[in-house]
Parts: sequence; structure tokens; C-alpha cells
Amino acid sequence: MDSIRHADDGWNSTVHVNDPPPEKGFNALRARCLSEGSLFEDPDFPANDFSLYQSAPPVSAHGPIGWKRPGELVDHPKFVTEGYSRFDVVQGTLGNCWFISSCASLTSHPELFERVVPQDNGEFEDARYAGLFHFRFWKYGQWVEVTVDDRLPVNEDDQLLYISSSVADEFWGALVEKAYAKLHGSYEALTGGTGREGLVDLTGGITEFYALKGAEPDDLFEMVERSLARRALVTAGIDADEQGRLERVNLVPAHEYSVTKVCRLEPGRHLQLDLGGEGDGSVKLICVRNPWGGGEWNGAWSDDSVEWIAVTEEKMAELNVGKEDGEFWMSFEDFVTYFDDITMCRQCPSLLSDAQRSCHPWELVSRKGEWKRDSTAGGSDGQSFWRNPQFLIELPASNACSAGARDVDGDRNVRVTLGLMQKHHRARGTNLLPMRLLVYPISEHVAIGRKRLGETFFEDATPVDSEPVRFETSREVIVRYALPAGKYVVIPHTWKPRQEAEFLLRIFAEGRVIDLGEQVMDVERRCENLLWFSLTSVAKLVRRVVKFVTDFWNNCLW
Repeated sequence: MDSIRHADDGWNSTVHVNDPPPEKGFNALRARCLSEGSLFEDPDFPANDFSLYQSAPPVSAHGPIGWKRPGELVDHPKFVTEGYSRFDVVQGTLGNCWFISSCASLTSHPELFERVVPQDNGEFEDARYAGLFHFRFWKYGQWVEVTVDDRLPVNEDDQLLYISSSVADEFWGALVEKAYAKLHGSYEALTGGTGREGLVDLTGGITEFYALKGAEPDDLFEMVERSLARRALVTAGIDADEQGRLERVNLVPAHEYSVTKVCRLEPGRHLQLDLGGEGDGSVKLICVRNPWGGGEWNGAWSDDSVEWIAVTEEKMAELNVGKEDGEFWMSFEDFVTYFDDITMCRQCPSLLSDAQRSCHPWELVSRKGEWKRDSTAGGSDGQSFWRNPQFLIELPASNACSAGARDVDGDRNVRVTLGLMQKHHRARGTNLLPMRLLVYPISEHVAIGRKRLGETFFEDATPVDSEPVRFETSREVIVRYALPAGKYVVIPHTWKPRQEAEFLLRIFAEGRVIDLGEQVMDVERRCENLLWFSLTSVAKLVRRVVKFVTDFWNNCLW
């Protein structure tokens, strides 16, 4: 397993940009175009069907598709008009609301936005304009730079086919979408996804996902409130609607929204009338935005609802109530009723400012590894489970002094979030494997060298989870714990043995986390392992030969 990031590293090493070859870098390409007096045309993502579709083009409901530069669509195009906001990105005909909602959330965080959208892109009317722009995305453990030309797909009425802006002459949203499509092979490859994917790819952060409908934590509102205060990005999703109940309240089924704010209205201070609400009379509200730029909730606390009569004018002005911009307020109770999940993306320590790091002393360790057939792909089977990669960490006792979590006995624990991401090629449409993470405590009497913990250890060991951990077929699996100080072994594994894939393991801890490395298989056990697989393969071959001969003989007799 290769270590790729450590918690104490700074920007220069932790947020590494995987630059293209010098001759294909943004500055070199721009300089060449300026010297030649030409506008850039991207040979790797051309203005044709190759860039639109993963396979053969479907019959288009939008008529002929053309490609035009912003200067051919409006008189005075702008890359960014008077700053950027969540209202700048409006979804087009592509089914990528999950990416749009993530982009909308990103605009509330200037330091993150400017990492994805570098400020040296310039404007269309600058002397440096050469028809190209560059962007950065986080992909499988590192930041990747993507350069594109500014030819955008349009319909026969010269309207942008995909992302547009609420301001007609602004184009940063359409161009960041094009760069993301290039990263994944085509625009069509962006169809269907989750807010978790979009948030991680735009920040390199680690997500917390919660199902609603009775499965949410009791303090979910407070968790969302804390997450937004700590600069987390938040999205919420709605599943398919089989009973038509969403249409009545003007919500969109199978759709992803961004969560922008929460608010607690207090009686006497914000409320002029008693509306019931919580035990103290307060009302919890949440602000949600539809990436379409329209289509707002029409229930309680919507723009024109009677509930606002009880709220002071000052508070209403502060909450920006009444604009038809796709953003709306609703009670937190209704939110939990109508939405199906919520995702909070926490920024990694290296992406926080010094002030933020001092307030929230979290650290991150990341490692790459793989499940390899006949070697480290042990699956969940009891006899081969120990063959899975084993990753040792230590949570020092000093963490417990500052950590805030306590167990039932009042002892201080360390909050830890672990993420297991399998390498996924969206452009190829490859299937994801069911996988999970198990964490085992290592007692002091267990001798730890560099050799892998054997089968006997796992026969007696019990994972830290109080209930069985489910397998998930998703790009990244996240688990959260509050653990006592000590040593632990982390086991990433698939459901079935002998399934091959590469993975990225990330451990996000409150306080210090010591990387003790991967436990390697010693030569004796490796030989034993290979011998076992070899004998198994020979036995299977013998059985097949016997069956073939028997079937052949029976057919001849018949």
C-alpha cells in the first residue's frame, strides 16, 4: 500500500496537482495560441459526438447539435460576472443535477472555488484570451488539472444544451462542466450520480451520508448547523416518487438539491406569534436550492406561505425570502419527511486555513492499495479473510485529552472517520464491487511486527462495531467511530474473495493519527497462500475433466 498523503503536510505536498506534460500545460498552450494568433481547439476532447456520447449517439430530442464559443453567442461574454454565486449554475438537458448541486455549494467557499476554478483563466476580452480555460478536480487521491477549449454544445436556437447561468453572458459554469465531462470521457458519462461524488471531486473532502425517513440521528439539525458553520458542503437527495406526493408540493423526484443555510427562529426575538414548534417555541428551518434555478417547494414556509406573517421584517430580509430563484425555506420536519438523504462533505485538514485548523484539529492519513487475486483478495470468507490488506494505525492517548466524544462510561474517545474508495472508471461504465471496512482493536499482548496478522487472530478478535457492517456497492464507503486511544487494524475487503480492484483508504481523525503501515505477508505464508490456491485450482480442473469425460461417455452410450 502506497502512502500518498499525511496530515501535517502543507499545500505544496498535500494538494498536489497532477500536471499534464509541459507542452500540454495551460500556460504553454495559451502562449502558443497567442503567438500563432489562433484560438485553441482541443484535440483530446473535440467538438463532435465523440465528446458528447459514450457510445453511438441517440436520436436527439433537441435537434441538430452545434458547437459555438461564448463570443458567438453573446456580444460581451464574461467568464465570471460580478463574482460567483450558487445562482450561476442552472441545469440543462443533462441528468447531472448531482454535479450542479455540488457546484452551487462550492460557490459559498471562495478558497475552495478558486482551487477548482483558477483565477488566472482571465476573461474573454482580455489580451490573454486564446480560447482555452483550465480547472482542477480531485480524482482518486490527487488533484488533476484539465484544460479545455471554450466551444460549447448548443441547440439549433443557439442556446446552451447543458449548464447555463442565470446571467446570460456568464460562462464559468458551462466551462467547468465541460472540463469535468472531459475528465470522465464524455458529457453522457455524467448522467446519473450522487451528491457524494460531486462534493468529493470538487473538494477532496470526506463525506458523511445519512438516510432520512426515521433513520436519521436525533441531533441531525445540529449536525447540519455545525457542518455549515465549519465550512462543510451539504446536499440533499430525493428518491423516485411512485405515489405522486412530490408533485403536490412542487418537489422533483430522483433529484439532488444543495443545502445552503439553516435557521432557528426564536420566540420574542424573531417570531411575533406563537407557532408551536419545539418545546421552547422555536422553529427549525432549512434552506434548500434546486439546481434548475426554479421549481420551489410550495408548502409551509415557502416564499408566499402564511407562516412568514409571524416573522419580523428584519429577519425576513436577512433570510432573503420571496425571490423566485430556485432557493426556498422549509421546516426541518418537512425536510425529513420529503427528502430521502443528506450528505455533508467535510474539508480535509490541508484545505483549511490556519485559523480553521486551530479550531478543528483534524488530521488525515491516506493510502492506496489493491485487492489482488490469489494474494490480497480474501473477501469476507472466514478462511481467507486474513489475506485482505491490513492497515495499522495508532490513536495516541494525547488525543483523548482534547477530543470531545465520550463513551457510555464517561471516558474520552477519539472521533475517527474512515473512507474506502474503489477506483472507478465512469467513462468505461465499470461495475462497482460490494465492499466494506472492518476495524479491530489490538490488545497490548498481541505482538505486532511487520508480518500480517494471521487467521487465528481473526478467529478470536471482535470488530469495534456493535452491529454488523453492511456491504455497500458505491464508489466510497464511509464509517465513523468514537474510539479509545490505542492500536487498531483496519481491514478493507470485498464481499467475494478473488475480486480485483484498486482502492484508496483515508483515515480522518480528531487529533493525531499515527500511520503504522501495512502488514505484509511473510514468505512462508505467501508460499502457503499460493500453494492453497494452486491446489484449489487443480482440484477444480480435475472435477471439470471428470465431468466432461462422464458426460461424453454417457452420450456415446446413448
